[in-house]
Amino acid sequence: MKVGSRKLWKSGLLSAAIGGLLAGCSGVALNKGGSGTSNREGEGMPAPISNEPVTIKIGATVSAALNNEVMFQETVVEPVRRKYPHISIEYIPMGGNNPVKSIDDWISSGNIPDIILHANGSMGELFTYDLMTDITPLVKQTGADLNRFDKAVLDSVRVASDAGWLVGIPFSQNFNALYYNKDIFDKFAVGYPSDGMTWDQVIELSKRLARNENGVQYSGLHPEWALRPAYPLALTIVDAKTGKSQLMNAQWKQVAELLQRIAAVPGNWDGKTNRVDFWGKKTIAMLATTNVFTSIEPEARKGFTYWDVAQYPSYTNQPGISGMVDAWVMIVAKTSKHKEQAMQVINAVTSDEAQLLASAKYAQLSTLANPAMKQQFGSQLDSLNMKEKNLAGIFKGRIVGAPKFSPYERQVRSPFEGNMMKVFSGEMDVNSALRDADERTNKLLEERNQ
Repeated sequence: MKVGSRKLWKSGLLSAAIGGLLAGCSGVALNKGGSGTSNREGEGMPAPISNEPVTIKIGATVSAALNNEVMFQETVVEPVRRKYPHISIEYIPMGGNNPVKSIDDWISSGNIPDIILHANGSMGELFTYDLMTDITPLVKQTGADLNRFDKAVLDSVRVASDAGWLVGIPFSQNFNALYYNKDIFDKFAVGYPSDGMTWDQVIELSKRLARNENGVQYSGLHPEWALRPAYPLALTIVDAKTGKSQLMNAQWKQVAELLQRIAAVPGNWDGKTNRVDFWGKKTIAMLATTNVFTSIEPEARKGFTYWDVAQYPSYTNQPGISGMVDAWVMIVAKTSKHKEQAMQVINAVTSDEAQLLASAKYAQLSTLANPAMKQQFGSQLDSLNMKEKNLAGIFKGRIVGAPKFSPYERQVRSPFEGNMMKVFSGEMDVNSALRDADERTNKLLEERNQ
């Protein structure tokens, strides 16, 4: 199924990762070497790469509600077509109603993509399938300049490999922020949140906002889900070195107690309500979550513009830290027969021009170090009134490097998440919840290693 066919868009949902693959932008000053490639004198000529027609398959390991054909053309097809007209793109959708449901399906069908779009926090899974390879030689061969990228983000890719391999290039990353509905604050005559607040301060503020008014229940503070507040502490459920649960450490208790305190405010958050109520029902006063600008945008067109953002709340013992590296990575599969051309596709997608449009038009946080990426963030999203938003607050929060993740990290979340629900309902205390989750997590890990 070649990209450009309308059948692609009817076959399934595009990956959330595709949202970061954005192309084409002009009129903004770029760094030298903004194309993402260079010919360095004194290093010799790189080995020639065939320019015969070739199709590069791109697949994503997570499906989401992103099925905008125009956006995909802008983000993937056009930058590649302009730079490498001999390269065609084929997308292999996963999940939803598509026949491909898992990585196993890729392998069993013999249709493994040349480029795999995957989150840095779960790259360990791909190592278990022996799909990873060190692309450092490809970086040199295609003249890609790694100095253009945020070092912490690249390091968070390298840490996935025991040998320090660079298995892919991060092209988009998330950030955490505190979104707030000004209408709710004004309704209850409460002052707006400010940058630099701690969780303690935000929870106290939420107590003045979580109330039932004329039959409508307003939530003062929604933390998105049980694991989001663990990001600033760079926590993992599984110790990647030992393969054991680390839920009994002091930092996980800190997270669990924070969640308990949020949920303990009557009407605040019960662990069940969805973050979409912030822009859907408009009943959440403060939402502490990741990048949701494009999710809010459809409602903004209908008039939902009286909201703003502030710096993500921080722990008192970790001031100013808003999260860890949470990036989408373009990984060149070990099985690809066209690795050089796959690397050329990555270079086109991570060019300054492509990344600037990603930032300006689709509010995607770039992985490039070029300050213009943040300066242009959301500048083309007129419906969101971005000029009036406190975007500087987002970038005041510091992002720390991500640790090495176990291949089973995503598969063993349920004991912690489930027990936190019992904490919220009063069925368990924090200590018992963590102890039980720790034991059940280790049991799950033992079963997966048998």
